[in-house]
Amino acid sequence: MQPSHFPHTMSLSQWPGRVALSALAAAAVLTLAACGGGGGASASSDSPATAAGTATYSGAVSGLGSIVVNGVRFSTSGASTVDPDDGTSPYLRAFALGTTVSVTGDVDDNSSTATASSITVHGGVRGAVSAVNTGASTLTVAGQVIKVDANTIFEISGTNQTLAGLLALMGSGTLYVEVYVVGDATNGYLATRVEQESASSMSSDGYAVVGKIVAGSLNTSARTFRLLLSSGVTITVQYADNTVRPTGATLADGASVRVISLTDPGSLANGDSLTATKVIVKRDRVLSGRAKMRGVVSSTSGNIWVVNDVTVDVSQARLEGLPSRQVSVGSFVKVQGSFSNGVLVASKVEADNREYDAGNGGGIKLYGMVSNATAASGGSPATFSIQGVTLTIEASSGVALPANGSYVEVIARLVDGVITVVNIGGSGAQRSFEVYGTASCTNGSSDLMSSGFSLTLSNGSTATVDGRTATIELESGVSMAAATSGTARCLVEVKGAVNSGVITATGIEVKSRTLSTAP
Repeated sequence: MQPSHFPHTMSLSQWPGRVALSALAAAAVLTLAACGGGGGASASSDSPATAAGTATYSGAVSGLGSIVVNGVRFSTSGASTVDPDDGTSPYLRAFALGTTVSVTGDVDDNSSTATASSITVHGGVRGAVSAVNTGASTLTVAGQVIKVDANTIFEISGTNQTLAGLLALMGSGTLYVEVYVVGDATNGYLATRVEQESASSMSSDGYAVVGKIVAGSLNTSARTFRLLLSSGVTITVQYADNTVRPTGATLADGASVRVISLTDPGSLANGDSLTATKVIVKRDRVLSGRAKMRGVVSSTSGNIWVVNDVTVDVSQARLEGLPSRQVSVGSFVKVQGSFSNGVLVASKVEADNREYDAGNGGGIKLYGMVSNATAASGGSPATFSIQGVTLTIEASSGVALPANGSYVEVIARLVDGVITVVNIGGSGAQRSFEVYGTASCTNGSSDLMSSGFSLTLSNGSTATVDGRTATIELESGVSMAAATSGTARCLVEVKGAVNSGVITATGIEVKSRTLSTAP
């Protein structure tokens, strides 16, 4: 399994702002457009029928080709996408399976469509792995104990994409990871994605921990607060006003925060201090209107539950995959409903693993064009790539290997760390989808306006894109002037549909451009 993301390639000086031009008129006047991520076709929802309206979905990305969050496929064209390490700047990476996000937009459950207006990516715990317990299914990172389950996505070196594979890597020296999580420090975190990091990223991006400000500990004069880590250690965080993100956010007792520091929190004991380079206030907890969230039950009192730090009224809820309304503290659930006076009145509560149960087919959904299709041989199963993700077809499944260049819609699940195909559809009508990749752009936008440029996806697979009729949009600060020396590559998000093995693009968003000076 190959990493399904691209590294940060450059920083932007302004946000928001994006420049757009038609590929049919390369010399046309540039116009300002909204910032954002990708787009998508119709959504697939497991929600009960309700009227269309604004909703916020918080959870892990379980599908690509747009993004799927809590069972709904969101079109993200025109949506602002925020970097988790800043809280304000744009997100300059491809979305990856297991990444935790909050998506706000128009969701119509009747027609199963969703269009995002904003996406906040919630960064995880980042640091050195100090312990792995395969028996308890936990790992300890930056002083925080985190549980994994059969649905945790691993993107690490080697072929064993499991907790055991992570343990084996620890024998080669200090291992750094970022772990995306749901839950809280008191009742436990569950890893949705474990992503290997480099040692150099610790000095450039810093270590990170997540948690809540301990009630009564915030001192705005001294600019300190206490933070409970899931290891049971409580540390004192020292911050400055200009380190609080996003701009304009305020700290409060009980607020969920992510603290970034150049000091390894894993070495701290009770009462030790940590100087923050950034304190990012999580905005997925400030919800209104319709919502669906994934989290941990931190307390119950009859029909009133607290999930993460949101009060939930389950008296009118339909329960799915739960034996009774008496759920255990520490259980992970998905809750859907609408807010009323700050309380989420639930219409449905489902067991967290229900989406991934074999009876429901599988929790991973991928939409896009097939590449790297390889038939079974010598005991090795058939494999293919879609959205930069490598998938395996078990011989016993009866699923046929799709052809390179075909459009497919795949349902898959994790089997011992391997993304395994459950079902393949979508061979009929060609539906629009989005895909991230890098492409040569040395000559500027004209390289993306050709009849067939090569798009390299995160696992090294490639796709041919026809950009002649696409609208080109540039994130603010990105210049597409032809390079006078050396070469240039662009990180782009392509929206389009497959036509005879080629992605015919309707939109190409240039997220960043990297120039390499000629020797």
